[in-house]
Amino acid sequence: MLGGAPTRLAVMSRPPVEHHDPATERNERIVVSAAVVGGAALIAATLRLPRGSGAFYVAGLALAAVWIVASLASGPVRWYGTTTGQREQFGLGVVAGVLTFGGFVGGAAVGRHISVLAGPIDSVLGKADAGPVVAVLGLALVNGVAEELFFRGALVESLPARGALVVSTAIYIAVTAVAGNTALTVAAIVMGAVFAIERRITGGIVASIVTHLSWSTLIILFLPR
Repeated sequence: MLGGAPTRLAVMSRPPVEHHDPATERNERIVVSAAVVGGAALIAATLRLPRGSGAFYVAGLALAAVWIVASLASGPVRWYGTTTGQREQFGLGVVAGVLTFGGFVGGAAVGRHISVLAGPIDSVLGKADAGPVVAVLGLALVNGVAEELFFRGALVESLPARGALVVSTAIYIAVTAVAGNTALTVAAIVMGAVFAIERRITGGIVASIVTHLSWSTLIILFLPR
């Protein structure tokens, strides 16, 4: 798909369109607004479901579907920008994923000694450890791609170019905060900023997808319990 004919989720070789006609802009904003509301509700519901339950995985997949469907419905999403080569974007994503994981290892060690973070950290890790690691990792990776398609893709494209990354990052943090888990909110602040910077540098979403997948994999498999 990445190397073939243009599709809705296509590699774009030209700069982003700065202005859409009013009807298109209105439709895009309706779609992304509905997705933000629905996604926030699903995030809150997912983290309140029993650890390792079938309902947890169903809700997680439903959440990914919301982000993906909204991305498809709102218009084209740029995978690669024009400012850096494809290999450089993959490399940037991997390096950023490893570095942020290292930062979170240190942050988690400190956070366990802070009452407001210790419980939320254990809660998140408990969810990750409650089910088969393959299922938990698979769900995390699917949602990682889906989130980047929506928050660094469709949502950014639906907003005015000036300030789009700041606004989309703020929405990403707010949607995560609805879950009521302080550790996840802190993670959203840090990673949301990293993803936004990558989108700014590259002009596309591949780097942030690779970072999200690398970071999620390392967190689930190697973050000290």
